[in-house]
Amino acid sequence: METHEGTRKLTRSTILSFGIGNAAEGVKTTVYGGFILFYYQQVLGVSGSLAGLALAISVFVDAITDPIVGQVSDRLNTRWGRRHPYMAVAAIPLSISFFLLFNPPDDLSSLAVFMWLLVFAVLARVSLTFYEVPHMALGAEMATDYHQRTTLFSISAGFRMVSGLAITFVAYRYIFPTTDDFNPGLLNPDGYFSLGVLCGVVILVALTLCVIGTRHEIPYLKKAETYSSFSAWSAIMDMFRLLKNSSFRAIVLGLFFFMLIVNIEQGLSPYTAIHFWGLSTENMSFFPIAQFAGALSALPLLQLCTRLFDKKNVLIGVTIMFFINVNIFICGRLFFSSIFPDNDSPLIFAFVLIYYFFVGFVSISILTTINSMIADVADEYASESGLRREGSFYAARSFASKSAGAAGLVLTGVVLDFIQFPEGAVVGSVADQTLWSLGFFHGPGTSIFMLITIFLYTRYRITRESTIESQRRIKLNQQQSECPESE
Repeated sequence: METHEGTRKLTRSTILSFGIGNAAEGVKTTVYGGFILFYYQQVLGVSGSLAGLALAISVFVDAITDPIVGQVSDRLNTRWGRRHPYMAVAAIPLSISFFLLFNPPDDLSSLAVFMWLLVFAVLARVSLTFYEVPHMALGAEMATDYHQRTTLFSISAGFRMVSGLAITFVAYRYIFPTTDDFNPGLLNPDGYFSLGVLCGVVILVALTLCVIGTRHEIPYLKKAETYSSFSAWSAIMDMFRLLKNSSFRAIVLGLFFFMLIVNIEQGLSPYTAIHFWGLSTENMSFFPIAQFAGALSALPLLQLCTRLFDKKNVLIGVTIMFFINVNIFICGRLFFSSIFPDNDSPLIFAFVLIYYFFVGFVSISILTTINSMIADVADEYASESGLRREGSFYAARSFASKSAGAAGLVLTGVVLDFIQFPEGAVVGSVADQTLWSLGFFHGPGTSIFMLITIFLYTRYRITRESTIESQRRIKLNQQQSECPESE
């Protein structure tokens, strides 16, 4: 559909199909953030540092493949376009890898369990890269309108969040209920088979629907340009060359520190909920509902705010909100324990629900805004260089996010070993000093990175007006190339 200005608008079905595809990212984020480390450290008995190291290596390998996939995706030229072939091929290996992550053979040694985790964590993440990077680049190519870009990535972020929250709810409520034998229910090893099946099925269905639902956009997408010969090294260096753009550098570095905190907090969240706040898995099943309510509240407000203010100001505002939300209740317990309610008070459950409401609100706001801003950066780059590099830009974004994830996983494992958190810990068995240290590292101990994030976001320079001008120059350049001056 064309607007009066000639900018192609996407249909609702196309937007929904694109968004559904991001459910795979939601499953990955949930599994890596809330279950894998706990499963291998608490249930299988792998040390926190060793489990964190395996996951970190997988994330690092994944991060290295991002610029390579971005480059080969930009260069592919087929009747099915540049992005869709990679998205389709990734579905089956990604689904199988997630299932096997939670189903290692019995009676393996600690080293063998470590190697199993390492191999299938690498396979899962690399498979996801072959889908995620082309998927994000596809969104930037399909949505050329400044405001519809925010809508597209809002819906996409919404599906990412909803899928992760649904997995979390089902897991805490039905797969890992509290029993006499397992308190908390997450210690039940049999539940992880069902979790692996659930994740694999959701991923396969989501990727299939996305590929089928967006395939009709292929004729309207940009074709691959002529490039020099490809090499993995040139792909990585090309990604780093994009960081010469000051606005892109500010976003990518800010995202790195933000995701560093997010990964540390996600890794510690089941420990904190169960042992620091004294909540059951049944209580924890309400967390995704609170997050979903927060996300729903954010979507219309985000649309309004990005129309009233530049995306940079919206991003800084919600990041400050995230900083306050992370610390307010934990610091109340740590530093004002004489007046803060005890864990047997119903206020504790209410406080944690409020916390997760704002986690949902700010998470979808931050991710949506950053993805939309990177698309604006890609337009600025194209207007100046004449080259489309959406794949490389989103590969760099993924590299920053995943590098932070690797660092965050290592730090989480190190924190668990440093505070001497016991393996297979049942409710009420953890020492008070260990719990205090757990809360400190979950909240104020890592929040210094958030201040760095906010400072970096202030260095972003692209505005609504400059993006419109960039798109005008791109269109003019295209018209000139298509209708050269007659001799």
